[in-house]
Amino acid sequence: MKRIISLALTAVFAMGAFTGCSEGQIVSTTLTDGTYRAEFKDFDSNGWKDYVEVSVVDGELNEVVFDSVNEKSELKSEDESYKTEMERMVGTYPAKYNKDLINQFIESGKVTAVDIVAGATESTGNFKTLIIEAMENATTGNTEVEIVENLK
Repeated sequence: MKRIISLALTAVFAMGAFTGCSEGQIVSTTLTDGTYRAEFKDFDSNGWKDYVEVSVVDGELNEVVFDSVNEKSELKSEDESYKTEMERMVGTYPAKYNKDLINQFIESGKVTAVDIVAGATESTGNFKTLIIEAMENATTGNTEVEIVENLK
């Protein structure tokens, strides 16, 4: 499975599917071992800050995490009251849609193939923005946390 993920990501990079890649430009297809994190600069209006963290082992994508933290460093995916309210209102919740977004990315190897999750449109956009940044750093070996301006 890890080999498939690595091959899929290699194809994505070679096609220049990530932002900042011009048509025909070849991007490094080698992932550098390490942990790469991208997070938004500011907390959103509800007090959460989204982040993505990817782990690369032996040049292959090993793990992807997408979640949000509040100022107390609590995870949105573990907030039961948030889960209950969101599930009641829109039929999904952070732990569920986070897993869905991650699985879509891993299975396809392409950000462009990640579909919007109903009830989590904003989070889908945030995931795509952050995974692009984290994966670009995984190709360069830059393990510093990538701080990204919040989407409007």
